[in-house]
Amino acid sequence: MKDFILKKVAQVAVVSSLCLLPLSAKTIVSVDGVDISDSVFSALKQQDPNFNYDALPEAQKQQLIDTLIDGIITANAAKREGLDKSEEYKMANLQMLSGLWLKRQVDSLSKTINVSVADAQKFYNENKSMFVTQNAELRHILVKTEQEAKNLIAEINKVPKTKTESKFSELAQKLSIDTNSKANGGFMKLPINSPAVAPEFAQEVLKMTAGTYTKVPVKTMYGYHVIYLKKLDKPTTQTFEAVKGQLVELLKQQKMEEVIKEKVKKMRDNAKITYSK
Repeated sequence: MKDFILKKVAQVAVVSSLCLLPLSAKTIVSVDGVDISDSVFSALKQQDPNFNYDALPEAQKQQLIDTLIDGIITANAAKREGLDKSEEYKMANLQMLSGLWLKRQVDSLSKTINVSVADAQKFYNENKSMFVTQNAELRHILVKTEQEAKNLIAEINKVPKTKTESKFSELAQKLSIDTNSKANGGFMKLPINSPAVAPEFAQEVLKMTAGTYTKVPVKTMYGYHVIYLKKLDKPTTQTFEAVKGQLVELLKQQKMEEVIKEKVKKMRDNAKITYSK
């Protein structure tokens, strides 16, 4: 984590050195004529709200400053080698400017666009199916090929029903390519109707009863699954009060996206765009 922060500080410092610093910025150190200001830490705090330069031990503060210095030195070396004239540099600058423009739009719109509780309630009433959850506890083994999955099923078929789950867990730890659940013997607890769950996987689970496993491999975009169902809860609908805050924020984000998309569309309509043949 520390290395990530140091790297991010260096990146922000290089960007800051290429831009005009705020009038209120205080210079921390100069490197070959380039001033590094304390505004670099404000920029970093926007990306990581938990970052607090003033609260760091002196040794770590110095380590951060050394990283900033190295960032400027290597950026200057890149300039001397002509990398600031390269296509990669041009595209990186364009991407940075695009990101800054989008951030400014969001910052501005977040102050002017509002979503009322009534708006959120209306959306909730018209889309109640979106707020239905059905949790499942299961084990699964993910492999690359259908034949591997068939071999697993054949292996599980050999054990008594009372030992099915333990065999499942053993095989998952040995053979599953799902790194998230492998160590837990393929165990997962998840909302089975979540968009994050592959639909083929969810459909199969919803047909199963507790204590059973799939006798045919289940194919998804990730590979072939063998599934053991431990428990399938009844569907429950989240109350409006439980989702109100998240829903207001979601609808606000959607409104901002619509405004930004319309702005981009108008600019695109007025832009001169020529495709190379």
